[in-house]
Amino acid sequence: MKIQRLGIRKQILYLVLSCSLITLLIAGGISLIGIFDIKSKAVKVGTEIGKTAAENSSTALKEVTLDSLEGLVQERSIRMEAFVSDYLWDVTALSNEMSEILQNPQNYSLRRVNEPRREDDGKLVAKLQYRAGVNRAALAEEVGLTANLQYLQKRLFDGVEDVGANYVASVNGFNITVDKISARRLDANGNPLPNDYRSRPWYVKAMQEKKIVFSDLFFDAQGRGLSISCAAPYYNSAGEIAGIVGEGKTLEIVNDLVTSTKMGETSTAFVIDNKTGKILFSSEVGGELGIDNDNNFENDLSLFEFENSELAEAAKKIVSGDSGLTLTKVDGVNHYIAYTPIKDTEWTFGVAIEETEVILPAEVNKKVIEESTESFVGILNDSIKFMIIAIIVAFAAIVALVPFAGRKIADAFTKPLNILTEGVRDIASGNLDKKIEIDTGNELEHLAVCFNAMTDELKKYMENLTKATAEKERIATELNVATNIQVSMLPHDFNFNRKDFELYATMQAAKEVGGDFYDFYLLDENHLVVTIADVSGKGVPAALFMMTSKTILKNFSMMMQNPDDLAAVMTLTNNQLCQNNDAMMFVTVFTGMLDLKTGEFIFVNGGHNPPLVYKNSENKFDYLDVKKNFVLGGMEDINFVQQKIQLDHGDIIYLYTDGVTEALNKSNELYGEKRLQDCLNRADKKIPVADLLKFVREDVNQHVNGADQSDDITMLAVKFN
Repeated sequence: MKIQRLGIRKQILYLVLSCSLITLLIAGGISLIGIFDIKSKAVKVGTEIGKTAAENSSTALKEVTLDSLEGLVQERSIRMEAFVSDYLWDVTALSNEMSEILQNPQNYSLRRVNEPRREDDGKLVAKLQYRAGVNRAALAEEVGLTANLQYLQKRLFDGVEDVGANYVASVNGFNITVDKISARRLDANGNPLPNDYRSRPWYVKAMQEKKIVFSDLFFDAQGRGLSISCAAPYYNSAGEIAGIVGEGKTLEIVNDLVTSTKMGETSTAFVIDNKTGKILFSSEVGGELGIDNDNNFENDLSLFEFENSELAEAAKKIVSGDSGLTLTKVDGVNHYIAYTPIKDTEWTFGVAIEETEVILPAEVNKKVIEESTESFVGILNDSIKFMIIAIIVAFAAIVALVPFAGRKIADAFTKPLNILTEGVRDIASGNLDKKIEIDTGNELEHLAVCFNAMTDELKKYMENLTKATAEKERIATELNVATNIQVSMLPHDFNFNRKDFELYATMQAAKEVGGDFYDFYLLDENHLVVTIADVSGKGVPAALFMMTSKTILKNFSMMMQNPDDLAAVMTLTNNQLCQNNDAMMFVTVFTGMLDLKTGEFIFVNGGHNPPLVYKNSENKFDYLDVKKNFVLGGMEDINFVQQKIQLDHGDIIYLYTDGVTEALNKSNELYGEKRLQDCLNRADKKIPVADLLKFVREDVNQHVNGADQSDDITMLAVKFN
């Protein structure tokens, strides 16, 4: 009863002092018992963990080193494969271009090319040479056509230092070579020497295998080091081999990649010929994996024939065509060898490193962990001694500080009451900006929050009005950004620098963002794809579905292998759009592909408005007869019907969305399909298609006569020239 009669401050002080002393006595006893128990177990567990960690980490370090070795081999191999891929591209381009010239001679003029001249020595020029005894007059037309290739031949030298020469050799007895050597093709009197290339290894091999091939390695005639030739046949209009194109390159890039490969102090990088087992490149000179630098591969010994039978067997495994890692003796010392084949070649790249260098970090790591474990046990003993002393000191300090802490706690409890009292006085006097700040986490803090909420409600209206205005401006800004993003998604570059067709398109959204879109792109030089589509709904959801539809449709179109795949593209796009389409949105799509050589127009209609086609021979626009396919995004596994028509020069395809035909005037009258057809037939068909679309838009505006636009208006026209 005496304690209850004390003030709040003294009651708290008494309670804190009693609880603290009881807690310290109990906790101190439990802590001492636990410390000694933990000590014995920690020493035992620490020793076992140290032993296990030493073994596991040593194994892991070895594996990491070997993984790094294999990763280095893969990285260098990829860079070598990039060199080979570029090389194959050059020769393939020469072969394709030469086949195109012979199979379509009407598209090319006869060009001039000179025979070798002494004044051209050291210059990058094309040189014509004949085989002895051929009828040059009979070859004049073929030479003139073949000379068109010299421009591509010269371009392949741009920005590269490793091309020695490239050439085109006709089966009829002449060749055109582009390089910087002219004098060697002249006799003592300065007359051009005949050239019979039929015995050259690259010509023979390409003719025999009838595909792109690599020659054996040789040393460049210009003294630029180890080189190789790549050759491929080209074909005439009858599908027969008309000759061989080829290119010679130095392998300085490959040599630099090999010689710069280094891992540790004992590594050796090398490239081996899979057929002969001979080392072609190496970062070392001498030794079983080194090179002799005698510029004569014929004298080099194959690894398959080494007296070191262990290395010979490993070499056979290395050239098997797989990537891997093997352990074998090299120069009498165990080496790990990581290897991988170089794609499109008959070479394998490898890096060897001594076994001792691989396991050395693991041995050092094991010793460090063992020493650390011993140190841990000693530190643990010292720490326990320190903890016992610290507990005793802390107990004494707490006993001394509890009365002081009790007073502080009591003051902390009574202080919020005083703050609350003063705050209520200020609020009652009319100071609505006054905030009572009490951070106690109890009912006193809740009371202070209630007083603050009362003052906040009085100013809430002004704050809400300010926030609403700012939010409206933010939404307008975001819609403007969305509009810019949507516009940027549509292609706007209509200048293809082509004369065989003309194309233009426009899109005007009914809201800030819309659901219509158009698209066009060339799959290759001869196939133009055009698309127009209308997404269900309006606004931001339609714009998002529009961007998704456009991206998926174009991605699948770019993967087409032949024109008959267009219906499959629509099917795949439809299935993709049906996935996770919880909003149940759909899109109508008309897409077609125009063959710019033949005029054949293949198309698929997915529930879209039928386009109009202008036939130059009939001088009028008519609606295209399209099959009634289902929309995209509505149901999976729909089979779409593919159709085709033949366009002649001057014919026009006009695509549109229903925003054109369903444009309403103030009397709610539709613009209509008949009015659209009449408008197109009134237009001058010889004007640019951009002006044709402008003519239609002006006619629609005249019909609408100022009424609000109710739907997106999108148009696209392409003229086959």
